[in-house]
Amino acid sequence: MATTTVEQREGRRQTIHTVRNEAQADSFEAELRPLIPMALRLAAGMRLDSLDAEDAVQSAALRAWSKRGNRQPGTDLRPWFLAIVANQCRETHRARWASVLRFADPPEAETRPGDNAAAIDLVNGLRRLAPHIRLAVVLRYYLDLPFEEVASISRCSADAARSRVRRGIESLKTTLSMQES
Repeated sequence: MATTTVEQREGRRQTIHTVRNEAQADSFEAELRPLIPMALRLAAGMRLDSLDAEDAVQSAALRAWSKRGNRQPGTDLRPWFLAIVANQCRETHRARWASVLRFADPPEAETRPGDNAAAIDLVNGLRRLAPHIRLAVVLRYYLDLPFEEVASISRCSADAARSRVRRGIESLKTTLSMQES
């Protein structure tokens, strides 16, 4: 009789645990869903390729989902998730297959009706920036985040974030002015 009572208690605990996990999962998904467009913009700015950006965000969302228990209770999800997206973009860039994979004929670049020489020059200038500088510039000017969030996502101080943005803008000015000449 006592074993049945213990088994019943264990079954109730498992049911409560399952219900609690499902509620947390639903809450996390509801909180994450509105951040996906911003994450795609960040990844597009970091990877400078829309397909790579989608892959990076998808991988980052899976990583965030699996690590959701590591997030500090009561903290804002946006800086935490965007930091995961930025790390995923860096890791994708560093991955060995990305540097080894070569195509017989390079794929044709997508051209959109709004493309112009200035936009192409800007993308080329962004490609020349170091990844940590590009991240700061994209976060500040493409996502319009305050320096405190840029610092949190970049894992540096607010002063270092300001310095990175300033150096990135100066580098872009130099690059773009050289291309105009």
